[in-house]
Amino acid sequence: MARLYAIVSSMERARFMLAGGVPWLQLRFKQISLAPFLPEIKTWSTRYPHTRVVINDDQDFALESGVWGCHLGQEDLAAFPPLQLRADLRPDGLGLGISTHSFGELAAALVYRPDYVAFGPIFSTGTKQMAHPPQGLARLKAMVAQAPLPVVAIGGITFQNLPEVSATEVDSVAMIAALDGISDLGDLKRIVYSMT
Repeated sequence: MARLYAIVSSMERARFMLAGGVPWLQLRFKQISLAPFLPEIKTWSTRYPHTRVVINDDQDFALESGVWGCHLGQEDLAAFPPLQLRADLRPDGLGLGISTHSFGELAAALVYRPDYVAFGPIFSTGTKQMAHPPQGLARLKAMVAQAPLPVVAIGGITFQNLPEVSATEVDSVAMIAALDGISDLGDLKRIVYSMT
């Protein structure tokens, strides 16, 4: 079974996911700044050592907060020549994830030596306005076979289609809307346990 990669947009949900023991947690805050939460986030690597916390689009904050890594979209890569990005991130051991939507983008991402790539959207999703069409399960399976590093599937993944997505042997599945309906910590822990 693929592991859970939770994506949240509020500290309340981030704390809930951490308490539930999710293996991956991405902070994708578009409307508010993470800066006021820096002191708390700095404690997470000690308090929740089994969760890899990833900051979306802000490598400077990721470095300052001491989290596991940073996730960058294709549009973010344009600001960083590969050697500069590696120099900025790698000396401090910061992990790197990169969004991809095609095999061409995978090839381009590999130049940056990421630790994982996200691939999608797998299905239609209303969570985020996507410029790319759904990739589907067949393309996901081909991406998993071709990528020389872990792949995170993203986009429209629900608990109903999770078995089919996991059958592609993808490393992790990113969930946003599907997790929004989970409010009981016991339910979240059962989900995390079932996906390990």
